[in-house]
Amino acid sequence: MEIEEIYITYVNDLYRYLFSLTKHHAEAEDLLQETFTKAYIALLTSDIKEIKPWLFKVGYYTYIDRYRKEKQVAPKEDFDMIDLKTPETVVMENDSFQRLLLYLDRIKQIEKQAILLCDVHDCTNEQAAEILNLNLNTLKSHLSRGRKKLRVLLAEEAN
Repeated sequence: MEIEEIYITYVNDLYRYLFSLTKHHAEAEDLLQETFTKAYIALLTSDIKEIKPWLFKVGYYTYIDRYRKEKQVAPKEDFDMIDLKTPETVVMENDSFQRLLLYLDRIKQIEKQAILLCDVHDCTNEQAAEILNLNLNTLKSHLSRGRKKLRVLLAEEAN
């Protein structure tokens, strides 16, 4: 698969994932560009079998590296609204996604990552465990606890 084809196929999913980590449009775009630059360089010398989980792993570690370099514990909490040039349905989807991110911010970071990768970005448990560098059973535990906490938060809001 050529880098252009990879970009076209995964740019939106990877952007949403990076945005969920940073909550900042410009930072997510920077990380996206850096991730695809690293991916391009790696693809020149390697044959990657499963592109999506590998690309998400590159994006995740690019995010981690950026914040380690800046010595920040967490990314900025304020964020710019995404410029939307699409119909109302996309606006509604974006609002739902941002509401989901607000709920996810109320649980542990590792649980948030597990839910984002498995439930939002359709990675398998094995792929998510590899991306996060976790044992498969550890990932399943974080995923289960995170889902349970989200259910509790949603039930509290409903009451």
